[in-house]
Amino acid sequence: MGTSLREQNYQGTFTYMRGSQLETINIVHQYNEGEEHERLIALNGAAREVVRDDGEVICYHADKADADLDHNVPLGPFSAAFNEKLTNYQQLYRVTLHGTDRIAGRTAVKLQILPIHNDRYGYQLWLDQETGLLLRSHLMDHNRVLELFQFATIEFGDAVVSAEVASRLSEDAFSHRLTPDTAKVGVARPDWRATWLPDGFRPTRAMDDRLHFTDGLATLSIFVERSTGHEPEMTTHLGGTSVIVRRLKSQPVQITVVGEIPLDTAKRIAESVEPVIY
Repeated sequence: MGTSLREQNYQGTFTYMRGSQLETINIVHQYNEGEEHERLIALNGAAREVVRDDGEVICYHADKADADLDHNVPLGPFSAAFNEKLTNYQQLYRVTLHGTDRIAGRTAVKLQILPIHNDRYGYQLWLDQETGLLLRSHLMDHNRVLELFQFATIEFGDAVVSAEVASRLSEDAFSHRLTPDTAKVGVARPDWRATWLPDGFRPTRAMDDRLHFTDGLATLSIFVERSTGHEPEMTTHLGGTSVIVRRLKSQPVQITVVGEIPLDTAKRIAESVEPVIY
C-alpha cells in the first residue's frame, strides 16, 4: 500500500467525509526517477490547488481574499503517514483479510484493522488488488463509521505527464508553502508531560508546550497555553478527531488534547497532564 502510494502513476477523483465536512478532490500523481510529483484540485468551495514536487508542497488559491492559510490537505488515510508497515503494530491492532469487493470499477482486497483495546479506533481498508493502492477506507468506532475516504474514479499508467501535475490556476493566484520548516523546530526538553497514554503511543516531537504522539496509525497532540481563567472548557469531536479543553486548577494554564482517539481516551490523557520538574 505504501509503495503504491508513492511509486504508481495515477489520476482520479476521491471524496473524504469527516463529520459534517465533505471534500471532493481530483488527484494527479506521477513518480519519475525516484521523485514524486502530485497535484490536488479541490472541487468544492473556493478554487485551490496543492502541488507537491517531491519534498516541497505549495498551495495555490485563486482569490487571496478567500484564502485560508490555516488549513491542511484533507487526505485522511490517503497519506504517507498512514502507510507504515502494519505488522509493526500487531500488539495493538488485529489485521485480518475479508475477501474482495469492487471499488471505482476495480477489484479490491478488504482488510479489517481492529484495536485490541477499546482506547482507540479501528479501520476498514479496501486495496486495489492489482496495484495495492488504497481505494477506500472507513475509520470505525465499533460499528459506526466516523470518517470515509473513497475513490469514485481512478486510472493507472504512464499517461500521467509532467504538465498535468503543475498548477493550472492563473499567474495571479496566491500561493503559500505547506511544507513544515523543520529547520526552525527546536529540540527542547518539554515543560509538560502526560502521565498516562494508551499502550503503544510514542512521542514523535516535543517542544516546550507541545507534545505529539503516535501508535503508528493514530496520532494525538497536547497543547499547553496560558489561561485567564475565563476560557470555557470544551469536549467535542469532528468525525474521528476528538478535542478536549480543560483548565489546570493548580496553575493558570489551559490543556488541549486533539487526536484520532475516542473522547474517553482524550479525557483521560487531558486529566493526566502535569508540569515536568527537572
